[in-house]
Amino acid sequence: MIAFMLIIYVAVVTLLFKLKLLKPKPYPIAIVVVAGLFVIGGPAVAWTLCAPVTPRAVTTQYVVQLVPYVKGQVTKVHAQANVPMKKGDLLLEINPAPYQYALDQAVAQLHVSEEGLNQAKSGVVVAKSGVASAEAKIQQANAAISQSKAVVSSALAGITRAKAAVASSQAGVVKAKAADELAKTEEQIAVKLQNTDAGAISSLRVTQTIQSREAADAALEAAESAVNEAQATLQQAEASLVQSQSAQQQAEARLGAAQAALQQAHATESQALFATKMATSNIQVAESQVSNARFNLEQCKMFAPADGYVVNWTVQEGTMLVPMPLAAAGTFINTEETFIAASFHQNSLMNVQPGNEVELVLNPYPGRLFKGKVDMIIPATGEGQYDPSKSIPLASQVGSQGYLAVKILLDEDQEKPEFPLGVGGTVAIYTDYGKPVHIISKVTIRMKKWLLYIIPS
Repeated sequence: MIAFMLIIYVAVVTLLFKLKLLKPKPYPIAIVVVAGLFVIGGPAVAWTLCAPVTPRAVTTQYVVQLVPYVKGQVTKVHAQANVPMKKGDLLLEINPAPYQYALDQAVAQLHVSEEGLNQAKSGVVVAKSGVASAEAKIQQANAAISQSKAVVSSALAGITRAKAAVASSQAGVVKAKAADELAKTEEQIAVKLQNTDAGAISSLRVTQTIQSREAADAALEAAESAVNEAQATLQQAEASLVQSQSAQQQAEARLGAAQAALQQAHATESQALFATKMATSNIQVAESQVSNARFNLEQCKMFAPADGYVVNWTVQEGTMLVPMPLAAAGTFINTEETFIAASFHQNSLMNVQPGNEVELVLNPYPGRLFKGKVDMIIPATGEGQYDPSKSIPLASQVGSQGYLAVKILLDEDQEKPEFPLGVGGTVAIYTDYGKPVHIISKVTIRMKKWLLYIIPS
């Protein structure tokens, strides 16, 4: 377009010289040159800053390297190269046998872990019942000890009473012996007096002394019998004390055994609970192994990640695939979104903002004009990237070609063909500044549109 304006300007100046309206003298020539710089250069500068145009544009689509997650031999290929597919369509199948075996093994291990958990839970129940039984035995032993202590206390009280009864009986025996001796003495005196002098004492008095002595003898025998009975009661009380003390000792022994059994039952319960936790963790591990094995089995089928098609598709039945990025099965072109990447001189983008209107012409579609909008200016270029290295970057290699890329999205409200990946074209961006010079880019882009019919690009 600038060349066209320059040709017109030169033609006009030449005509003025031919008509002798301008004389070929230094001053008129200098004025014409300076005027040409302002007439042509001014709009050209405004044009490049307010409505930049670039032929460095290309259609871009997201590309996915088809790398399998599992390794194996391809058993069946469903996809064909360069044939459109929908998201989720089956691309190929890998031999699933090894992964089915791994899944079966993981499921069997899960069943074993579940059975182990059930047994561990049963052990917990048995251990808890053992704890309850030991606690019940401790309660019984405590009750028996309390009862034995009560019996011992009662036996001690009985011994005390029996000893008091023995002492009382022995005192009664002493008293009865004294009374008996007195009665015998009186009897002997009475009998002796009667034998010596029958008139000295009456027969009744003698009979009374004899009866008193007989009563004293009977009282002595009763007192001695009471002593024997009291002593027998004391012996029984002492025997009862020994028996009750023995019962208390046995109850205390049972309590100690019950306490030991309770400790053992608690230890068994702790072991059973730990076994339950271990079995639960084993189940979690087994479930994760089953999930991993099932996931690997599912990965034996490779599906289309999006709408698109595959290229570089040389996979055949029997091909061995491995999960390595450097050994991809093919390349998948995602056709769900197509955008334009265009590079401009960096100073040409000083007024460009996201949302600016765009017109573009693509080389395979002469006579067609597409519209879009600026999505973003990509704020990076690979010329400023330096990979980690042991070598210091050479200063002579530092620099840039002075370009930045712009991402452009096509408007949805227009008829669009299925753009191939990597189609070249020309792009014009219309900023919010210098709208009068936009006409230059509009004319330029439309000229390019029609020139594609005769000048292929």
